[in-house]
Parts: sequence; C-alpha cells; structure tokens
Amino acid sequence: MTQRNETTLPDKRREGNIELLRIVCMLIILGHHLAWHGVAMQSPVTENRVIATFLFAGGMTGVNCFVMITGYFLAPFKSKRFFSTVLQTAFYSVGLTLVMKYTGWNEGITGENIKDSALIVTRSPYWFVVMYLGLNAVLPVLQPAVKNLNRNAHLWILIVSAVYLSVIPTVTFQNPSSQFFHQLTWFFFLYVLGAYFRKYPNRFTRCWLVHGAVFLGMVTVIAGLCLWGRYNPDLFQRVGSRQNFFADKNTVPQLICSIALFLFFTGIRVKPYRLLTLLSGASFGVYLIHDHMYFRSMIWNRWAQVWQACQGDGFWKTALLAPVTIYLACAVIDMLRKYLLEKPLMKLLDPVFEKIDAYLQK
Repeated sequence: MTQRNETTLPDKRREGNIELLRIVCMLIILGHHLAWHGVAMQSPVTENRVIATFLFAGGMTGVNCFVMITGYFLAPFKSKRFFSTVLQTAFYSVGLTLVMKYTGWNEGITGENIKDSALIVTRSPYWFVVMYLGLNAVLPVLQPAVKNLNRNAHLWILIVSAVYLSVIPTVTFQNPSSQFFHQLTWFFFLYVLGAYFRKYPNRFTRCWLVHGAVFLGMVTVIAGLCLWGRYNPDLFQRVGSRQNFFADKNTVPQLICSIALFLFFTGIRVKPYRLLTLLSGASFGVYLIHDHMYFRSMIWNRWAQVWQACQGDGFWKTALLAPVTIYLACAVIDMLRKYLLEKPLMKLLDPVFEKIDAYLQK
C-alpha cells in the first residue's frame, strides 16, 4: 500500500460534512439578516437585543466559510459554473423585482429599478455575487498557482496576507480605502486559506471539539464587543461610528471564528445523504431569494414579523424557527428552478462549456 503523504488531496466525491457546513453557514447568514434587516438589534427588550446581537455576530463567519470551501476543494475555473451563477443571479434579481412590482407589494419600483436589477455586476444588489464572480474570473491563474505552492511558501503568503488584511485593520480601527479591492483581495486570501487546510491536514486541524469550543467562544466575544460598542460609540469614530466593527468579515475575532467553524466541520464525518446534498445545493439560491433588496423587507417585516416578535418574550422562538423555515421555503423554490429551467438549458450548452474549458487549460 502506498503511504499517503501530507500533500495528497482527498478525492472529490461528495463530503457530507462540507454539505452540512454549507447549510449551517446559510442558516447563520439568515440569522444575521434577521437581526439586521429585521431591526431586531434595536429591540427595547434587553434579552431580545442580546439574542439578536449573537445572531448578527456570526453572519460574516458564514460568508467567510463559503469562500474557504471553494479553496478547500481547490476549485478550478469552470465556465459552466460561472455562467450558471450569472444566470441564476439574473433570474432572481430581475424576477423578484418584477414580482414585487406587478403584485403590488412594492409599487415604488420603477423601470430604472428593473434595469438596474439586470445589471448584476455593475449595479448588483448582491455584493457577494460580484466578489464571487471576481474570484472565479482569476481562478485560471490562481488555482494552479496555489496548487503548486510548497508548504513554506503557502504558509508565508497566508501569514503576510493575514497581517495586512486582518491584523493591521483590526488593531488600528481602519476602514479600507477601496471596498471593492478590499473585498476581492479578502476573497483571494480565503481561497488560499481553504486550500492550505486541504493540502496540509494535521492533528490540529482535526481537533473538532477544540474548534467547536473556539467557535462558540469567539461568537460570544464578537457579540460582546458589538454590545460594548453600542455604549461606547466614541471609540469607533475612525470607522464611521460603526459599533459593530468587530463583526466585519476581516477582523481578527471574525477570522478566528470563521477558521474554527470551518475546521470543526472538516474534522467531523457525515454521510452525504441525498436530502443533505439537495438542501446544500440550494444554499446559493436561498441567499439570492431571501436577500433580494426589495423582497427581504417582505420576508422579515410582513411574514416573519421580526419587529413585533422582538417586543415580547417569545422572540427566541422566531430566532430559531424563522431562519429554518425561510431556508426550506427558498430551497424548494430553487430546486424547482434548477430542475425545470437550469438543467435542460445547461445540458444544451454543455458542448460549448467543454470547448471553453479545454481552451483555457491549454
């Protein structure tokens, strides 16, 4: 039997732990949006405000882990994936805008708004999609470069990048001079970080109990810092008085929190059940539906009634049930879209995608 060395990559079959991580990340993001877009963090009830702040604290953890998953599989550029992401985003961006306008749910939507919803890159309502597409656009260069890095060079790049992108902005309370460049370079860093954990597993990366404890501890720290910032706004003047600064995706507490959650799931074993993979595969659609800029107010304010819930004693029920219910509802919608529209179209275009990928691999 051939001895496995530390840089051998596992096979690319479905891994139930990563599928489950995708679902958990989207549930965390849903909780974050419940607290933020549902305005639950402004609740006059102290206990509810604390619950909402805990939900808010993990939002960027979910975002970071999604990008790290891409790096963990050392995903190369695939024209089919890129094109389907663009089409899926346009479908929900334009489709939900039209639904909101012509059902009368938002009569203030104009023709200009509809046109903007179709410009998913230049005027996208989804910042994550723009950065994700930007990451994918450089994968023909980034993926082989990262794949061929030796361990010392890989680690050195991560250390320098972490200091520049995370440590320095955190300790100096700095806002990035360019949001676009900052977010894009942060996605590059997360890709390289995820790839490192895949290429060089060790005893530390497999200590899932430790990572689970660190994750819970860091969520508590971030939530505590957000609550502390609420009562000390003067300390956050350098970052536009954003009392939630430490919940940002690139701060040191958030980076540690993201790594801990990611390593917790890579350290456990879960069977890739069919239902699990179906729900996981719909996670991006769940994001596009629930965070549509016109549709989300309908979800949180009219249907989930978050503001009303956070006025009383039963808010914890809403905090637990609303993200799960919204995930399942949006997942069903996205599965129908995928099997009725996307699969037939992609099947017709497969020969084109194969030619594009073959050309890029030359």
